[in-house]
Amino acid sequence: MSSASKKATALITKLRSKSSASREAVIAELVELGPAAVTPLINALTHKDYKVRMAVAEALGIFGDERAIPPLIESLSDSSKNTQEAAAGALAEIGDAAVPALLDALIGSDQAARKWAAEALGNIGDTSVAQELMKRLNDPNVEVQRAAVTALGDLKSKRAIDPLIDVLQDDNVDLAKAAAEALGKIRSEVAIHPLIGALHSPSIDVRKAAAESLRQVGRAAVPALVDAVRDGDALMRRWGVEVLGEIADERALEVLVDSLDDADERVVRYAAVALGRLGKESSIKYLAPLLQHENKDIRYAAVEGLSGTCSYRAVEHVAACLRDEDWVVRMTAACGLGEIGSRTCVEPLLEALHDREWSVRRHAAISLGRVGVKKRAIDALLAMLHDPKELVRSAAAEALGELGDESAIGPLEALLDDDDPKVQAAAEEALMELGYEFE
Repeated sequence: MSSASKKATALITKLRSKSSASREAVIAELVELGPAAVTPLINALTHKDYKVRMAVAEALGIFGDERAIPPLIESLSDSSKNTQEAAAGALAEIGDAAVPALLDALIGSDQAARKWAAEALGNIGDTSVAQELMKRLNDPNVEVQRAAVTALGDLKSKRAIDPLIDVLQDDNVDLAKAAAEALGKIRSEVAIHPLIGALHSPSIDVRKAAAESLRQVGRAAVPALVDAVRDGDALMRRWGVEVLGEIADERALEVLVDSLDDADERVVRYAAVALGRLGKESSIKYLAPLLQHENKDIRYAAVEGLSGTCSYRAVEHVAACLRDEDWVVRMTAACGLGEIGSRTCVEPLLEALHDREWSVRRHAAISLGRVGVKKRAIDALLAMLHDPKELVRSAAAEALGELGDESAIGPLEALLDDDDPKVQAAAEEALMELGYEFE
C-alpha cells in the first residue's frame, strides 16, 4: 500500500466526526491526495458507521472515478437514507458514465435504489433516458413514481408532457404536486389548461405548485388565465388574479380592474396586489378608492398595490394611510414609501417615526435609508437611536449606514455598547459602511 493510500485510510477514520464541518475538512484532505485515495474510499463504503459511508460517497462523487460506480450503485440500497442520498449525488456527479448502471438500478427489485436512480438520472440530464423514466410512472412504489416525475421535469422532456398531465390528476397529493412542478420546468403551452384546472385542486399545495408553474410558463398563459378569472368560481378567480399579477402582463389590466369589484373579498385583495405588480401608473385611480374600504385587509392590499406602481403619483395616497387606525396598514404604508423611493416620501416617513406602534417606526426608519435623502433624515434617525425598542434602534442604525453621513459615526460608536446584541451588530455594520476603522 502506497503512503498516499495509507494516509487516506487514516483520514477515513476521522470521518466518524459528528461535525459536518470536520467531515468536510477531511474530505478536502482526501481529495488533495488524488487518485490514490479512491480505492480506500471504495472499500470504506461498507464501513459500519453511516456517517463514514455518507462522507465517503460524497468524496467519491468529487473524484468522479468510474471505478466507484458499481459500489455506489449498491449504496443506493444502504440502510442509511443519508448514505443513499449521498451515493445518488455522487453518481450524478460522475455523470454519463453512470447512466447504464443507473438504468439497471431503475428496473431493479430494490425500491430505494429505483427511487435514487431516478433522481440521479434526472440530475445527470441525459434526455435519452426519458422513456425509461416514464415507465416508472406506474411503479408500485409512490416514492419511485414521484422521483420519476421530478426527474422528467428536470430533463424538460417534451415527450413526458402528456403522461405528466395524467399524473397531475392523481388523487395522491404528493404526485400531483410533483407533476405540477415538473410541468412548470418544461414550460409547455400544452400544459396551460391542465395547470389552470389544478388551481381548483382540494390541496393548497397542488394549487400553489400549479400557480408557480403557470408563472414559469409566463405570457403564453395570460389569455387562458383571463378567461378563467372571468368565468370561474371564487377559488379560481382568487388564484387566477394572483398568477396574473406574478406574470405582470398588461393584457391582464382590464380583468384585474374588474376584479376589484368582485363579490369575494379575497379576490379583491389579490387583484389589488396584482394590479400593483403590473407597475402601471394608470392603476392608481382604481386602487385609491379601496383605501376607504371598511375591511382592513383590503386597505392593506390596496396600499401594497399602490406601492407596487413605484410612481410618485401614488405617494399622497400611500402617505395618507400612515394615519390608518390599523397598525398593519400603517406599517405597509411605511414600507411602501421606501419602495416608491421618491423625495416626496421623506416628510411622511419623518412623521411616521413618531408612530405609537414600534413596527411602524422601524419600517419608517428603514424606508428613509432606502429613499436616500439625507436632509432632515439624519437628525431624525440619530434621535431614533434612543428609541425604547431595540428593533427600532437597529433599523435606525442600518438606515444611517445606508445614508452614508459621517456625522453619524459618533452616535453609532456609542451604540456599540447597547444592551441588545442585534443593535450592536447593526451599529457595527453601519460603521463599516461609513469607513470606520475598528481597533
